[in-house]
Amino acid sequence: MKFRIFIIVIGFCFTQIACKQTKSDGQVISMKQNEEPPTTFWAHRYNMEMDVAYGNDPAQRLDIYTQGSYIGEPNWFKRSKNKKPTLVWIHGGGWRYGNKETDAWFFIHFLERGWNVVNVEYRKGLGTAPDAAEDVLTVLKWISENAEAYKLDTDRIVVSGASAGGHLALLAGLVNSIPESHPLYVGDKVRIQAIINWYGVTDIQKIDAYLSANRPNQNFVLNWVEKKEKIPEISRKYSPIHYVTENAPPVLTIQGDMDTLTPYDQAQLLHEKLKSLGTENQLLTLKGGKHLGFTEEQFQLIFKTIFDFLEANP
Repeated sequence: MKFRIFIIVIGFCFTQIACKQTKSDGQVISMKQNEEPPTTFWAHRYNMEMDVAYGNDPAQRLDIYTQGSYIGEPNWFKRSKNKKPTLVWIHGGGWRYGNKETDAWFFIHFLERGWNVVNVEYRKGLGTAPDAAEDVLTVLKWISENAEAYKLDTDRIVVSGASAGGHLALLAGLVNSIPESHPLYVGDKVRIQAIINWYGVTDIQKIDAYLSANRPNQNFVLNWVEKKEKIPEISRKYSPIHYVTENAPPVLTIQGDMDTLTPYDQAQLLHEKLKSLGTENQLLTLKGGKHLGFTEEQFQLIFKTIFDFLEANP
């Protein structure tokens, strides 16, 4: 297992980001002093272990960020004695591209607030379905088995991801709300506090139909599954929409209404079903927003909404 000290050199003040909030109409206003994070963000309060194995395949690796303090030789870093709420972050890339190393900006504000972070890599590539889906479920099993060593609070696990990562986060969180739904179910050992879905796929077969008609050269579903005749079965087994029940954890979806890769109706479909079952949920619609295409004000609104949602659903 590789062990490296992770140091971030920050060229701007994170408290400047924290000290603003945005109204729904996009106007930026000052945040009250008591709404700021409880302490200043200091990078020396956490470290990272890179490429920790959670499976036998070389792609089944994760980076884990833990809170604590540096104490010098011989042990160098001492983790916090208290278990910390933990974000599981899953990168996107159409289940074919992308990597965990490029996504730290998505979760830096969790570290700022004293969370641990598990940043996941998974098997991906042409014709690899359903490997990525199985991998994220394996990660939650790994967390259930290693929580004490890394001081992960198994009662406060948030799963999140963007695009294909949003799909995988939804799937992992929802599957683990249904006992015996999958051999890798660990919902009796790990409590999913919430799912934060950044414009993820909710119905695989429907998005395949949309991409086939509108963007056939960018049909990432077909690239992942490879054989058209397999898509209905993969969709049935691995579409988050099929695992929505009244026991689902709270779900926040972040979605631009002008997204042409994961269209807005994917988010609507999910949240209409959640709403019909009385499950806590929120759909944050960004007007004019594209696939990871938001304004400065919208990004600030997104992160404020995330932490407001988590505070309301502890």
